[in-house]
Amino acid sequence: MNKKILMFGLPILAMIGFVVAVVVPYLGQVQSSVDVTESFEFLGDGVMHASITGGEAVTSDNLYVASKTSVVIPLSIETEVDPNDEGIEHTVNYLLDNTAGVCTPWPQPTCEKRIFISAEDASVETLDALTSMTWDVDGTGYIAHVDVLIDTTGDGIADDALVFEVAKVDPSNCEETSEPYPKGVQNTQGRGIVDGSAYAWLSSGAPGPGCITEVTTVAGTFYTNTLTNWKVGYQGVSGTTKVIGFEIEVDNWISPSNSNIKNILINGNPVEVSIKPLDFLNFNVDTKFGLLNVGEYNITTTVDVRE
Repeated sequence: MNKKILMFGLPILAMIGFVVAVVVPYLGQVQSSVDVTESFEFLGDGVMHASITGGEAVTSDNLYVASKTSVVIPLSIETEVDPNDEGIEHTVNYLLDNTAGVCTPWPQPTCEKRIFISAEDASVETLDALTSMTWDVDGTGYIAHVDVLIDTTGDGIADDALVFEVAKVDPSNCEETSEPYPKGVQNTQGRGIVDGSAYAWLSSGAPGPGCITEVTTVAGTFYTNTLTNWKVGYQGVSGTTKVIGFEIEVDNWISPSNSNIKNILINGNPVEVSIKPLDFLNFNVDTKFGLLNVGEYNITTTVDVRE
């Protein structure tokens, strides 16, 4: 019995020896040093103390978030109150101030200020899924517009955009009026929300005038249509075109412009924002206390990466 066991074991040992002889020469180790830093920078005093008489509202200092990475960061902006009483509401105001600097020649860092919203966060996969978009704005100059970033080639990367802007969103009330740009507190763009009847122009075409469907200009051809008709199919865009995200922007190449944005709704639902690679975001937070909220409060606003 012992001999049989020994004889059975010999081939196994031989095979193990052969495998080791082949593998060992290829074993090795590569070491590298990686310096991991935070993906974003948060500046400003996110803590404030308030003495409240019921029904009052307070606004935080202006706060600043800057991306330090090459990927999109989904942001979580949270405000907490101590003591955490009932009846307290918080509203984030996104500050798109583009009143300083010039935009000649284009582009310059001062050309645009933006808010980015991922299509995934808005549960909008294709253009067919977008029914409406609204926000509240208090602005001067050329009021904020939205670029709906689309993928027309199917590679998952935004290569064009449908642009809904004040001068073109409503052909019956366009930029040729005597008071071309709405100012002050407005719903979305002051001349209509983004919905099926709103006109958008294709950013890969010429940035021509509003009020008409199509015009040939010295810069090329300007393509504009309603959201409903873009979904039907026009210039390579259709309802099945993938949506990558939404950028609410303020430009200053028309005039120095400022828009404070809040209460962003896509398809009637509130959305959270992200920050694009190496971009930045300015904001503050309004905290409104109910009539029964009286006393001393500590208010803390934090920014984190949203999971």
